[in-house]
Amino acid sequence: MSRNLLLLLLFSFTTVLSAQNGCPGCIVSLPDSLSADTIYLGEAPNGQVGVYYDSDLSFRMPKTTTPVNATDPDTPPGLTISQITILSVSNLPPGLSWQANQTQFNPAQQTDGCGKLCGVPLIPGLYNVEVIVEAQIFVLSQTTAFTFPVLILPGTSVTDGFTLENNSGCGSVTASFLNNVPSGGQDGYSYFWDFGNGNQSVNENPVPQIYTEPGVYEIQYEAQIDTFGYLLTEVVVESVACNDVLNGAPDLRVEIWDPNGVRIMDTPHIQNAQTPVVFTLNIFIGPGNYLLRVMDEDSGLEGGDDECGTVNFTQNSNGFFASGSLEASLTIIHPVDTILSVDTVIVYEQPETPVLSSMSEFPFCAGDTLLLLTDELDGLQWYQDSLPILGADSASLRVVDNGSYWVIRTTPDGCSATSEVADVAFPPLPVSPVFQNFDNLLTLYDPGSLPDIYQLRWFRDGVLISGVSDQDYCVDASGSYTLEVTDLSSGCASTYSLEVSYNPNFPGCMPTATAEPSALFHLAAFPNPTSGVVNIQGTIQAREARLRLYNAQGQWLAAQTVPASGGLFSTAMDLSSYPAGLYWLAIQAEGRTEQVKVLKQ
Repeated sequence: MSRNLLLLLLFSFTTVLSAQNGCPGCIVSLPDSLSADTIYLGEAPNGQVGVYYDSDLSFRMPKTTTPVNATDPDTPPGLTISQITILSVSNLPPGLSWQANQTQFNPAQQTDGCGKLCGVPLIPGLYNVEVIVEAQIFVLSQTTAFTFPVLILPGTSVTDGFTLENNSGCGSVTASFLNNVPSGGQDGYSYFWDFGNGNQSVNENPVPQIYTEPGVYEIQYEAQIDTFGYLLTEVVVESVACNDVLNGAPDLRVEIWDPNGVRIMDTPHIQNAQTPVVFTLNIFIGPGNYLLRVMDEDSGLEGGDDECGTVNFTQNSNGFFASGSLEASLTIIHPVDTILSVDTVIVYEQPETPVLSSMSEFPFCAGDTLLLLTDELDGLQWYQDSLPILGADSASLRVVDNGSYWVIRTTPDGCSATSEVADVAFPPLPVSPVFQNFDNLLTLYDPGSLPDIYQLRWFRDGVLISGVSDQDYCVDASGSYTLEVTDLSSGCASTYSLEVSYNPNFPGCMPTATAEPSALFHLAAFPNPTSGVVNIQGTIQAREARLRLYNAQGQWLAAQTVPASGGLFSTAMDLSSYPAGLYWLAIQAEGRTEQVKVLKQ
């Protein structure tokens, strides 16, 4: 099954979460318009730090690969999906748990399901929740992984005085503050902020604060609302020396004069008042000096309306006063609202970036194992090509496949750090250098399969044959011969071995003087003698033959492969670059060799 097939199939199951801790009771809710054989998945809503998250996500799985084919033409339609098993879920937002209605599905019997995410998110961020699943179509099963996003917004906490936005994070936090007691441009408001990081402010709306060290920071807020003013609520005349005209008790009243000399209050008189006498006034007092006059009301009689005494006072003159024989108490209230609020910012420690290393030495080639190591010990998850590797949570990882590898370390607080990416490529081994034995001459079967840049080494019985690096080797003894080819661009090597029995009839890979030439191949060479090109013809039953040129001393000079068609072969060899003399042309095929002499003029 193709990887695209799995990903498209399993995309519909991104919320089918195998049971973990405590989010039971999801409810399946699907649109009525869905067809029976289709792929459908609800979306995971956004969450917020500190706010309880509870979300049901419903899905419908396909019964066959037909819905997959609609979006992935490489997937053949009409294949029955027999089973899907959810193995694990990782990278959930810290604080969230998950549970599904079931973890194994047989689409032939059931295609609808749901999963639930719940809990209180702790750390903001965009989390790609990773689901590892196993899918089966017929007898083929494959494990793969995929992701779906859950966005957790920064936390917001609200107090009487302010709202704190982004109250937690990893490594550093930039917190913003919204004043819940705005002045609206009105006088009488004052503020004080202590942000817990060494900074303070008296601004109504302070600038965001940055917290760069792990810890718990307490935010203290104070707002004072002084908009009511100063209210003179009452005057108590404690004692006076004045009397009525008829030497009776005075008829007392009070007057209030403002700093401009204007009388702003004149109370009714109290007849035959007996001190102490209380006058309720409830008038606002502004800045400046005010005058309190206590009068004896005689209604115009001679000598009446005596002044019993005066008192100068201001907004802050609250309490008892004595002026001559007059004793009086003033009650001036000045209510100020004070709002105190406290909240906290939490900065969790950002883990160190894991450092990758390797114990394997270069070169490493296809079939080798590369051991990746990290300096961290716990909270680890290894990844290959953006997908988590199932069960890979230790400090080492054995790698046998090409790909991009990295590791993420996550602390118990939910903070994580990602290592650098290690791009691993295992160069392929060169093609095994198969060779054949033709009358003691070991010959590479397919020279075209050699790497562009290569080195050849011959061995007999495991011992290097010094100074030999050609594609052919003439043996002088029986033994186990090995040819090693090394791709110099990668350092990777392959070998081929063959048990070889030495043929004494071909010393130096040439026939002995007593050997009678055969006419197996009806070999013919012309013109002979020649001054340059010589043509060679013959018959063989093989598809090709090997043509070699030797000098009179038996030294091999050149070779070429000769294709055959219809049992015939025909080729040519140019001898113009060689000196005049006697040469041997040898044809090797069908495990036999035939030679012909050629004279170069």
